[in-house]
Amino acid sequence: MESKTAKYAIVKQSIKQQIEDGTLALDEKLPTEAEYAHIYNVSTITVRRALTELAEEGYIKRLKHKGTFVTSPAGAGATSRLIALILYSEDHNDSSYIQIIRGAQTMASSFGYSLIIEWIDTDPVQEAAAIRKMLNLHVEGLLLYSFDPAKSIGNYRFLEENKIPFVLLDRYDPDYPCYYSGCNNYNGGAIATRLLLDYGHEKIRFAGYRFFLQSEQERYDGFCSMMRGAGHMVSKESLIMDIDYDALAAQIRDGEVTAVFCCNDRLAVKMLRSLRERGLRVPEDVSVMGFDDWTASPDVARELTTVRQDFTEIGANTSYMLISLLQGRFSGNPVKILSDVALVVRSTVAAPAAGQ
Repeated sequence: MESKTAKYAIVKQSIKQQIEDGTLALDEKLPTEAEYAHIYNVSTITVRRALTELAEEGYIKRLKHKGTFVTSPAGAGATSRLIALILYSEDHNDSSYIQIIRGAQTMASSFGYSLIIEWIDTDPVQEAAAIRKMLNLHVEGLLLYSFDPAKSIGNYRFLEENKIPFVLLDRYDPDYPCYYSGCNNYNGGAIATRLLLDYGHEKIRFAGYRFFLQSEQERYDGFCSMMRGAGHMVSKESLIMDIDYDALAAQIRDGEVTAVFCCNDRLAVKMLRSLRERGLRVPEDVSVMGFDDWTASPDVARELTTVRQDFTEIGANTSYMLISLLQGRFSGNPVKILSDVALVVRSTVAAPAAGQ
């Protein structure tokens, strides 16, 4: 009896170690009982006992007619005190991302957690690989800044099916219920538009950058609401995408456009430079408004009137939500935490010229 006990325990510990060190990845299919019996030179009864205990402890799951799969790289009772931020970015040195990381890391540390950062590009397949990589490092939960959440839903479902807590950051898909931390984009769009209206502008355009994002659509909704509330019609011409700067410059010279509200500062900086290259003056000929308070281009950004979002607070809120999930403080319907926004008035907005 002692010999049989020792054999099953050796098999169990060997498989468990392979799961914990990442040799066997999350969701990987394990060999059959017969194959394990051959590998360890034991009976199938011995293998079955080892696998049964691993399943009871949460390391594996056994699906009828499908096989046995890894379910928890750290085991049911273990905690790594690690969480991961998987972050899409066009520029790893962008100050807004650095602020997000700082906020998330500081909040995680205050609860005794460490934060791992993994950078990705636009491909949801790369995001999926990054998720699996982080789970093999035994992280307890994930913060996700996806390029396009609608294309990442398969990744979110994978995490849900494997009971891995996660929180989306900055952007989400409205058709997929989720825990989310971002800023109040609708209010930001409304207060930016209100400022332009207060200066006397009526011929305002909203310039989109990646309009498939819910955050941009919410800013546009705020713009539309404020315009209609002031008695101004909103039409398809109110939204400009894939901007033809020559055509836009001609509209400005003809008095058809007096102000442009850009969905983010990255686009606003490009707008300023492109219009100035075409001989237009900002704000004398046209006012330009941004959103974010982005500092990656200080020669232009320091003059840009914009809406500031607190990236550090958003990062902190994201970590707080995830740790709350891990500690069982959230239950029921998904929660969204929206950070407030504020106007930053600089020099790119002024009253329209006489006659415009």
